[in-house]
Amino acid sequence: MAEEDPSVVRRPTGITATWKGIDLYPASDPVEYARRKARVFSCLPRTLVFVPSVGLGYGLEELLAQLPAGVSVLCVEVHQEVLALAMSQGLPRDPRLLILRADSEELVARALREMGEWRFRRLVEIPLSAGYRLASDVYARMRKALEEQIRQYWRNRLTLIALGSLQVRNILSNLTLFPRAGDFAALSTSLPVVVAGAGPSLEDVLPTLRAIRADVVLVAVDTALPRLLAESLCPDVAVALEAQTANLRDFLPPPSKTLLACELSSLPSAARLFDSRVCFFSSEFAPLRLFSRMAGAHILPCPFPALGSVGVAAVNAALRLTTAEVYLAGLDFSYPRSLTHARGTPYHLSALSQATRVIPPDVPFFRAVSARRRVQTEDKTGQKIFSDTVLLSYRDGLGKVIGPAGSRVWDVSPSGLDLGAPRIAQKGLIARVRGARNRGVPLARATGAICSAETARAFIQAERDVLLRGSGLLRSAIQSGAPSPECAAFVEESDYTWVHFPDAHAEEPRDKGFLARVNAASLYYAERLGRLESLL
Repeated sequence: MAEEDPSVVRRPTGITATWKGIDLYPASDPVEYARRKARVFSCLPRTLVFVPSVGLGYGLEELLAQLPAGVSVLCVEVHQEVLALAMSQGLPRDPRLLILRADSEELVARALREMGEWRFRRLVEIPLSAGYRLASDVYARMRKALEEQIRQYWRNRLTLIALGSLQVRNILSNLTLFPRAGDFAALSTSLPVVVAGAGPSLEDVLPTLRAIRADVVLVAVDTALPRLLAESLCPDVAVALEAQTANLRDFLPPPSKTLLACELSSLPSAARLFDSRVCFFSSEFAPLRLFSRMAGAHILPCPFPALGSVGVAAVNAALRLTTAEVYLAGLDFSYPRSLTHARGTPYHLSALSQATRVIPPDVPFFRAVSARRRVQTEDKTGQKIFSDTVLLSYRDGLGKVIGPAGSRVWDVSPSGLDLGAPRIAQKGLIARVRGARNRGVPLARATGAICSAETARAFIQAERDVLLRGSGLLRSAIQSGAPSPECAAFVEESDYTWVHFPDAHAEEPRDKGFLARVNAASLYYAERLGRLESLL
């Protein structure tokens, strides 16, 4: 074997290997060492067992032999040399075992998606050899990525159970606005763009925003809109994601010169306030076939990734608007000075309105900060600061959005978490923007409405007809107890009617109870679509 390959060492108790100064197993009893670790291992059902490094494959059979139902094993090997040696020794074959050669988090994340994230509730790691020490940092990142992927799946799943039906209803209602609403893809500018979040650090940047307002396009998250308007800083674009009425007060009264860029599943009442000054973008909060049919009908607005945070969505919008530089302000993703929002935002005003002689103004802020499990981390200056797991996930999502943009994105705020973008002083921002004065085109809208009223009406009518026909198939399947292929195909095509069901991704075949609930939901949506059709 070549010098750079692992060296096989034969012992009286079995074969082991050494590579780069690391023994994969103890020399005393290499085989029994791994088997003993596997035999004493235990886990709960619906667990993904992560084995970093395949080693020589010892212990995998014993591990599989005593796993409870619903448990699978993902064994990842970074080095092809080790995997080749393990394969020469023989590896077990089992449908519950996936041995993957990978050297990045993206590859293991793809493997988990193919296995089905919904099958697992947790991840447990068991190293059966010392092979993980050959790339300990890589394996640690893989484990973290897998844990976060499972956690994020179930976080999204719970959100769908709570809000999935509302989001679908909002999408269908927003279809009636398409004849007078625009597509976000039609907006563009060559000016620099400033994204204003609603974090406490927004207050520190307001004088700078006032100084450069005439030379930039200002994009604001919905919650920051009232404070900016109070400072006579009218945004060019306000971004909204919220499907519920919680943020409706952000737009009261609606500014006459601001364009609302809203997600397709956002609250229709907010979009109606802006009349024709609305443009839509779409993100797939779930892999619904409804989105494919809308795309086929050429009425699906500009696609955005499913970002979850309105601040991250606003940055994504800014990067789509311009090829010039984008400056970030008020995106803290933390609680600087134990504050949640900038002063003058609706949440801050609401907290003040709740204050009494026995409830000081800071009590609502304390309750809000304490509602989630806090995580102590460092801010961009190296000082200790509190955040939480949700905000940290948003910050990580922002990093994925601004990563491909390279040096186009700059962070202006003096406090908050490190956003992964180079920082720029406010004086430097003023000099930079004024130096490029009159070198850009203001915000422009290239095309008109997303579609005509006739096109929207035809799409709604087609959806309603499919639901009514599918209801007949469901009733027949419920009576006979055997769904036809046409009925099964309808259930899959109408997935938006049952995306909020708690058992939407159950392994078991669809029983009568499930089909009956789908039928009830189909009739409900058919009636709703009939009412929406009458509005066009």
